Amino acid sequence: MDLLTNQVGYTPQAAKFCLTKGSKESRFEVIDVQTQKVVFNGKLLPKPGDFGNYLVGDFSSILTEGTYYIKSDTIRSYPFKISAKVYEPAINLILNYFSLQRCGASTTGYLSPCHLDDGVRLDNGKHKDVTGGWHDASDLRKWVSATIYGMIGLEKAYELTGNEYKHRIYDELKWGNLYFLKMQEPEGFVMDFIGGDLKRNLDNNRWTDNVVGDENEKEAKLVKPNAGGSTSLMLTMGEKDDRVIQTRPADMPTQYRFIAAEANMYRIAKNTDTAYAENCINAALKCFEWCNNARTGNEESPEVYGAAIQAAIEVYKATGQKLYEEYAVKQASKLKELQEADSGNKISGFFYVSAKNKEPYKQILGNSQFIALCELALTFPTHPEADDWKRMIESYVNGYLLNITCKNSFELVPFGLYTNIDPGGNRKAGGYWYRYFMQPESDWWVGINANIASAALGLCKASVVLNNKRLTAIAQRELDWICGCNPFNSSTIIGCGYNNPPQYVPTSFVPNTPLLAGAVMNGLGGDHLDQPFMGDGIWQVSEYWTPMVATTLWLMAELEHNHD
Repeated sequence: MDLLTNQVGYTPQAAKFCLTKGSKESRFEVIDVQTQKVVFNGKLLPKPGDFGNYLVGDFSSILTEGTYYIKSDTIRSYPFKISAKVYEPAINLILNYFSLQRCGASTTGYLSPCHLDDGVRLDNGKHKDVTGGWHDASDLRKWVSATIYGMIGLEKAYELTGNEYKHRIYDELKWGNLYFLKMQEPEGFVMDFIGGDLKRNLDNNRWTDNVVGDENEKEAKLVKPNAGGSTSLMLTMGEKDDRVIQTRPADMPTQYRFIAAEANMYRIAKNTDTAYAENCINAALKCFEWCNNARTGNEESPEVYGAAIQAAIEVYKATGQKLYEEYAVKQASKLKELQEADSGNKISGFFYVSAKNKEPYKQILGNSQFIALCELALTFPTHPEADDWKRMIESYVNGYLLNITCKNSFELVPFGLYTNIDPGGNRKAGGYWYRYFMQPESDWWVGINANIASAALGLCKASVVLNNKRLTAIAQRELDWICGCNPFNSSTIIGCGYNNPPQYVPTSFVPNTPLLAGAVMNGLGGDHLDQPFMGDGIWQVSEYWTPMVATTLWLMAELEHNHD
């Protein structure tokens, strides 16, 4: 039996909870590691929930910095710190992780230099330099849709952390942005990926010889595989080594995240590197114009609206032009049409997939619409529609999130709601079933670290908008889960805490991606009954993906900043 805490620790003002299995009230002690003196006595109170019977202890009143552990009867916790800068070691490790994942002519990448021959365009077979950036995960692919989260997470950490980090973060941002700026086409959009899957799984996920193919001798040919088939690139034997760029536009949320990232880079760089900053804001504006022309209305969703709001806010902050404020406001009005204000089923505030599809919206990699609404309210607090945004946020928080967090001992936020059929677990809230984890029977599922970290970011911001400090406490509980306060007493950040899930080892290329300190794993999954599941080194749990890394970095910086 374990005594569970955040294995990294807490800022002095943070909510601090410990848990252990059980149903009978007992007592616990918080002990100073250095002096071995008891600094706090408290009660472990029964709080049964969806994950079973747990006892929960509250030691939030401890404000003194130090290293502690908790003891109850014959069990004790791992040691943890209380400090205003408690997440600095983890932030440092995550910054190192990005450096280790560098792709191209890097001096820090774990197998640099690599992929200096990236890549060959899918549409015309010609070479285009798209070197730089980061490998997305425990493989060699560079999905723009995933790796762009790294830019946003690092940029937000840059804004929130002290000066001692800014040079390192800026250096990492410029390296990552090498890739994104190269992936932008003259029309304004950013292309989809290099190294990803074209015709079959893993067909571009490989090391290369770092030599660009000689176009005079090694010809890449475009062929139509069958009547009515899509154009695909067939490489001659001599050219097979070079990886292929998927030249189609990335999806619309990715385009907007690119805009936000470039507008942020402009603000970060404008006082020290004017020419580079101008390049970034011009890239953002060009992509913004393309998005306006390309959107048909068919791809609208809460994620699209959320990403669009965030992009417009960041461009507004960069340029001060009112038209971007108006754009963000318009997107928020459209998002409002997708929100369930009062379902009559004792749960509300969630968003639907679209105006035509009344299935509750679920997105495992982030809560972009929630974060964006909060940013909108914080950026334009006196706007005539600000009260509407506040009501939308309040409805999402109180009608949806808190309706579920109260049902488990860890105050874990949900993955989503379901209509018509039980998705596994037989859990209902009002007239809907709900799950904390994606269904393992799905064609594609991953762990929950990005979902809970992004929800926590929204809660941090909502706590300011709604003047409710309790929301920051729940945000802290989401980070606690990532850092080991979960049923497996397992930290899912490599190099931070204890009992990491078994490493995922890819087998499609050699050398394999090694264990990288600072990597944030995808996170714990759930079984058919929606009970937590660690796996045995499966990629769904143990692989590290950029959205999980970036949102956790941002959350740590946000919680430390809230302490200040």
